[in-house]
Amino acid sequence: MRFWFLYFLLFAYSYTFAQSTYSASPESYTSVHYKGTAWVSKQGEYRSCQYNLVNVIDSFLYVQINAAGFEIGRAFATPDNILFINKLEKKYYQGDYSFFQHFTGLDVDFYTLQAIFNDFSVTLPEEIEITYSGERFSKDEHSFFKTLTGKYDVFELEIGVKKVTFNNVPEVSAVVPKNFVQLTIDN
Repeated sequence: MRFWFLYFLLFAYSYTFAQSTYSASPESYTSVHYKGTAWVSKQGEYRSCQYNLVNVIDSFLYVQINAAGFEIGRAFATPDNILFINKLEKKYYQGDYSFFQHFTGLDVDFYTLQAIFNDFSVTLPEEIEITYSGERFSKDEHSFFKTLTGKYDVFELEIGVKKVTFNNVPEVSAVVPKNFVQLTIDN
């Protein structure tokens, strides 16, 4: 569980904040769907994965993570709860955001995650470093980052966006398979 969780955790909140000179407007679109590749490093050991992210603004955030062509996990977050499904270990966590606090020491909520993944203005702790860079996607009246990089503690992350779509929500699944074991913060 810990290695898959590391992928999502770094994907979701392992950054130090440096405000971009560009910022998407929360009012300019109602949803965003993007795909790409993420590279994660812990003390020089690199891993990569592909991701599929869907965000319906102020409603839900969905991330599917694949490695070597296989889905290894997914997360479904709402303003009140979060669901992590670890396909490799056949385990899942469903509950509130204290999960992040327990594993990282960072206080995070849905709106912070949404802000990070959309380049909305947000204030993060000083030990978190995040940067949006590269050319920006421009589609219709929307503009979106192509690269998000971040550092936290011994972790580094780079998220590359390859395709972005606005205001078109694909089907997502937050169904936990019956044979999966529920995790608590203690296990």
